[in-house]
Amino acid sequence: MKTKCDGCGVKIQMTSPDKKGYIRSEVYLKNPDNFLCERCYNLKHYNRIADVEIEEEAFLENAKEIAKSKALVVNIVDVFDLEGTIIENINELFPDNKIIIVANKFDLFLSSTKPNKVLNYLREYFKERKIYAQDISLISSRNDKDIIRLLNKIYKIKESNEIYFFGVTNVGKSSIINAIINVIDNKSSEVTVSNIPGTTLGLIKVSLPEKNYIIDTPGIIHSYQYSKYLEKATLNTIFPKKFVKPRVYQLTSGQSVFVGGFAIFNFLDGEKASFVSYFANPIVIHRTKLENSENFFELHKDDILLIPSKEERDRLGDLTSYVYQIDGKVDISISGLGFMTITGKATIEVFCYEKIRVSIREAMIK
Repeated sequence: MKTKCDGCGVKIQMTSPDKKGYIRSEVYLKNPDNFLCERCYNLKHYNRIADVEIEEEAFLENAKEIAKSKALVVNIVDVFDLEGTIIENINELFPDNKIIIVANKFDLFLSSTKPNKVLNYLREYFKERKIYAQDISLISSRNDKDIIRLLNKIYKIKESNEIYFFGVTNVGKSSIINAIINVIDNKSSEVTVSNIPGTTLGLIKVSLPEKNYIIDTPGIIHSYQYSKYLEKATLNTIFPKKFVKPRVYQLTSGQSVFVGGFAIFNFLDGEKASFVSYFANPIVIHRTKLENSENFFELHKDDILLIPSKEERDRLGDLTSYVYQIDGKVDISISGLGFMTITGKATIEVFCYEKIRVSIREAMIK
């Protein structure tokens, strides 16, 4: 009995649908000598890529394979969660490959948000972090015009017929590939499902016009993102599915704002300041007095604040304090969750779980 998928070459497993190599047991037992994992099956028969994940060690093996080639690297990041989804050492991983960075999920912002301003912000953002690419694009996977523009850039920049797509889990990489398949009308021809020679890491090819291929790689899990520690039901709540409505609060010192049970923003000192939350709409945003915040959290972390659950909190570790001196307009981002824009002159303390990255940056939305 074979143990590897005929399509991507990865070892099969029957317990985790979100991980590489998943196949339902009844499918495998029906034909144990000729089968595809669910991800490859859906691509071959329905022209749909499914998002799967790998641990960092396997991701680095994928990166080594890519670095051996002259292939174009298309790195997908989440514009709503930059700090949680950028690959900080991308140029070290792919020193000789041309790179395109694609910031997805622009549709999560209000329609009044100016794309050119956000794109200029992204260019400066990556430049400051010494992350260099041939092109930086801002797109929504739901916008066919964006997908067509991305395809045109890929064909213009690429030097070989292989284009590797990779990124952190939940950035929308699979949604972009599926949108590309729809745009080029791949249903009129057979989609290629093929293992990459010399690997068993679950890389699969998607055919493009003129004998080109997108090579889809499983998404890496960052250990400092919320998605590593939360249950699927919670993830479905915290990942926005439509535009995020900014929630605006005018605070004075001595007040606190809860972002569900995920983070607490304490206004310790300063003048009146504006707090604008950019977190998924179902997440509870609750304002209270700073002197009551600790007691409120203990009393209401499992009812009003609701998530994360006790089991998830145990995985996330202890709450850690971060103190920022603010003079102007900044974003404080919570990896895997979103960000809070604060305008004013103030001392802000943020409590968040120790395993999650909290960082400050110049405000994205002016």
